[in-house]
Amino acid sequence: MGEYRGNIHGCLHIGKIACRDDASSWSRAQIVSLNWQKHAGGVLSMSKRRGLERNLDRWIAAGWVEPAHRDAILADHAQRPGHWSAAGAGLILGAVLLALAALSFVAANWAAMPQLARFALILAALWAALGGAGESFRRNNPALGHALALVGAFLFGAAIMLTAQTFNISAFRNTGILIWALGALAVAVAIPSRPVLALSALLAGSWMVLETVNPLTPRIVWLFVPLWLAVTGLAIRMESRLTANLLGAGLLAWLYTLVRWAGGGEGELSTPALFVSLALICAAGTLAFAVAEERGLAMSRIISRWLMTGAVISAFAAQFAIARASDGATTGLLLTGMVSIAAITMLALMRVRTGAMRPVTALTVPAIALAGLLLALIPWFAPGWVGALEVLAGIAVFALAAAMVAEGARAGRGFTGGLGLVLFIAQALHVYTALFGSLLDTALFFLVGGLLLIAMSVIAMRLQSRKHARTTEAQP
Repeated sequence: MGEYRGNIHGCLHIGKIACRDDASSWSRAQIVSLNWQKHAGGVLSMSKRRGLERNLDRWIAAGWVEPAHRDAILADHAQRPGHWSAAGAGLILGAVLLALAALSFVAANWAAMPQLARFALILAALWAALGGAGESFRRNNPALGHALALVGAFLFGAAIMLTAQTFNISAFRNTGILIWALGALAVAVAIPSRPVLALSALLAGSWMVLETVNPLTPRIVWLFVPLWLAVTGLAIRMESRLTANLLGAGLLAWLYTLVRWAGGGEGELSTPALFVSLALICAAGTLAFAVAEERGLAMSRIISRWLMTGAVISAFAAQFAIARASDGATTGLLLTGMVSIAAITMLALMRVRTGAMRPVTALTVPAIALAGLLLALIPWFAPGWVGALEVLAGIAVFALAAAMVAEGARAGRGFTGGLGLVLFIAQALHVYTALFGSLLDTALFFLVGGLLLIAMSVIAMRLQSRKHARTTEAQP
């Protein structure tokens, strides 16, 4: 933290702030977050303004910020525009509708137009849109510039479709979408434009899905990886949250195809080992992007949350396939699972060293991951244990949900806690409706589980109270 000590005026970037030299307790994530707010155009809502006010009061009380600069900081914040405005969004949506109207008009008169006239019309509209975008940015009208750039990217796709139709190229229609994505990516770099970058991410994901379901192509699209990395790098540079969300969804879809390929299956996921493997890979990715976020890599939190959601859904769905666990091979899945667990363990220990994860959590997460893998593999060797394994899987899902809720109690972990609550409720409904044969067994299960959770909560509260008391006594 030595590089962050001293005057932190250059790190805040939100006004002339006189700070004392005791900013050693600032975390890298806090400094990067404030730096991100400046570069991304400021705070986006009144709720975040109120959050800034609360933080300023706390920093003033801690002596990190001079009280005389509070109003200046808030005034500077108020003058900064957000990512979106109603006028800018209206321009972008209106431009998209105009582009669709133009394409529809041309399509209605397509048969009557000579081929040369078709190309000339599309190319003229394309260059007019891109030229208008550049002129709009030169005149300091970025909303119109982004709208015209987006129209230009759409027209580039229309030009590709026209070329394919003119020369009757149908075998490589998915390649046309890839070229469209690359063209949109080039426009996003040249402008630069976040909306066009988001379109590029959407097209890249669509191309990957279409190639996956194409019977003439490999079952897993490896070319998506460098394309995803390129778009991710630009999303980090431009700090585009929408693009990051699209990239998170695309990565989750690609990991799904990776697990299917590793399992050697042609159909959908059908065995618990497939679901557990996907959950473990997503969990490892979640921790990896969490570490990247702590190192100051922007947009990592968004992708981490997508992968966390994928891990939770996969873990929940695995218990429904235990009865079919004896189908399929295990070699690729066992290797995938063990590598993922090793990565989870290593990343958890890294987060413990930085103070971002409690030691008990760092031990619990790999233990739950290993238990999930064992539960998925045991039916291959002991098919008669299916009923007991379904109960154990239910307990493991409850344990995962409880661990996520406990982790969500920490500052900045609200998404984890909320997702854990959703998982806990979904699992409780599953247990109530399907897992046990009688209501008495279900009632006993809920009774034991409730008592255990209450006992663990009481113990945790007492330990926290003792720790707080020792900390208070140690203070001068």
